[in-house]
Amino acid sequence: MTKVLVVDDSAFTRGIHTRILKENGYDVVEATGGVEALTMYASEKPDAVLLDLLMPDMDGMDVVRQLRASDPEAKVIICSTDKQKARREEGRAAGVMGFVTKPVDPEELIRQLKQLA
Repeated sequence: MTKVLVVDDSAFTRGIHTRILKENGYDVVEATGGVEALTMYASEKPDAVLLDLLMPDMDGMDVVRQLRASDPEAKVIICSTDKQKARREEGRAAGVMGFVTKPVDPEELIRQLKQLA
């Protein structure tokens, strides 16, 4: 089973993403922000990270950079309402492997996760 770390400061959004993933056979761990995500990544060793960009404690791009610095193989999909082309380019440069827009289309999320395998 593939383990996904879901990172979002909204409990409601984490719940939706967790339900979608579990319904599709994924094991899920959750973090409420960037700092917690970095700790959980190190301890849980997830196969992929579904990461919000806009969080109060830490910008998602900073999380990506730190994850990739500690694990160059980290597989990160950004999940955000931020659709700016510049942010997507910044993400690709930082090593992001996918982007999904909120509200999430469950089929698109699962398709992108499967592409990471």
